[in-house]
Amino acid sequence: MPPAAALPANESERLARLRELDVLDTLPEKVYDDITALAQAICGTDIALITLVDEHRQWFKSRIGLAVTQTPREVAFCAHAILKPQEVLVVEDARNDARFQGNPLVMPEGPVRFYAGAPIVTDDGLALGTVCVIDGESRSIEPLQIDALRRLSNLVATLLHHETDRRQAQAQHAQDTERRIERLTAMATAGLDLQAYIDNDSIYRHVNQTYLDYNACSADEVIGRHVSEHVGEALYRDVVGFQLTRALRGEPVFYQRRVQYQGRGARHMEVALLPVRDADGAMQGVVMRAHDIEVLKQNEARLNRTVDLLERKTREQQRFIRMLSHDLREPVNGINNFCSLLVEDHLHTLPADAQRYLGFVREGGQRAGRLIDNLVAFAQLDTYEPSHEAVDIAQVMRQVKEALEPMLRETRGRIESGPLPVVTGDARLLHQALHNLVANGLAFARRDVPPVVKVVASQDATVDQIHICDNGIGIAQEHQSAIFDVFSRLNNRRHHDGTGLGLAICQRIADLHQGRLSVESQPGEGSRFTLHLPVVGD
Repeated sequence: MPPAAALPANESERLARLRELDVLDTLPEKVYDDITALAQAICGTDIALITLVDEHRQWFKSRIGLAVTQTPREVAFCAHAILKPQEVLVVEDARNDARFQGNPLVMPEGPVRFYAGAPIVTDDGLALGTVCVIDGESRSIEPLQIDALRRLSNLVATLLHHETDRRQAQAQHAQDTERRIERLTAMATAGLDLQAYIDNDSIYRHVNQTYLDYNACSADEVIGRHVSEHVGEALYRDVVGFQLTRALRGEPVFYQRRVQYQGRGARHMEVALLPVRDADGAMQGVVMRAHDIEVLKQNEARLNRTVDLLERKTREQQRFIRMLSHDLREPVNGINNFCSLLVEDHLHTLPADAQRYLGFVREGGQRAGRLIDNLVAFAQLDTYEPSHEAVDIAQVMRQVKEALEPMLRETRGRIESGPLPVVTGDARLLHQALHNLVANGLAFARRDVPPVVKVVASQDATVDQIHICDNGIGIAQEHQSAIFDVFSRLNNRRHHDGTGLGLAICQRIADLHQGRLSVESQPGEGSRFTLHLPVVGD
């Protein structure tokens, strides 16, 4: 076995940051799996990984095409990649690289020939692992693909940083909640409100125990004294005296103010001054009731901070969508455009193997383009505000049939429609959902059986039901609960191409309409998907 990769010069700091992130051995997360799927689609490899390298191993936060969850560090290609944080390590044929000759992953029976890994680098330059792609055959990689890997690794670094901030905020919130409960319990035990009775001469005649506790004094130090003596001449002149005078004239007074209590510190108080009259209506004095709203004010400030955080997260999501739409689409478009030029201008001059390889690159680029389109469509649904208008489903189906005409010719299939209702919803979203469901019915056909998709409707008192029925391959019972998950695929891409997002998009569209999407299916007989839409009253 060749010697293991050297340790980075900043190894101790690197490991400390990795432990600080607390991400090792965590459960899979969709956002990281989405990034791995993008890396695989863009590069067209058998394997794609998000790796993190600790003292003795490289652990996979996300993986596609590989069963194990970790490998020893001494055989890890990524241990070499993190030595140069600003470079993407590309090994076109590991058998010809002295660093990996004798590596059990590379030896004649080993699965690795090609490797490309972009280091995941923190803001202060610590390389924690990589976003990498691996293949069992030697190959090259285009500059645009290398750039895409680097962008994906930067995105992973950003997500790890945000996750650390989220956990810290969550821990702080839990600590604040515990302290708030302790304070509320103590206040409830002692009596929540401060109360005092003040006569017409502004002299204290009664105070309760809560008042004494807040002010850290005894009753003898308050009762019989003028209000100005107790609260101080300046505060009495600027705030308290004016409000008390209004109350002693017979006007109920309510106001808030920040008070520095000797026994409780600074508190935000809601004060009520309520006039007291005798049976003849003559003024006798004022009842003062002060309610501590410090916790409410803290919650209000925390809520404002949460709103600000949500707004920032929304902006980050919008930036992510723009990144998908532009930054990632650009290299994919470049791959597809150059592939088209090669096919048009040079295909006849290329040997058979090169033509086949070019076909693989072209298919992978087109698949990556479709994946990006579907990812953008799915992400945009989170912030989309659907309209609520009358939608003629029959008219929508006419548009769907027209859009799917090329697919109908290719599959020799047909679409049949029964009477369809007018529903309340968003026409664009319902068109997208029905298009996806009907296209699936045409695509997942049985061998040598022309596909037939029937769209019919039913209704009860509360729900419109649009049924999309096909005569295709069907879905086994044990898989039906998972088909609406993002990137869920039950069939080999060679037989049924797709991104694994179509049904997830349909499910999200149903959710946006306060409805749901269900499926009934028998393998070898076909499937019936039903879009349940609530009936909106007049």
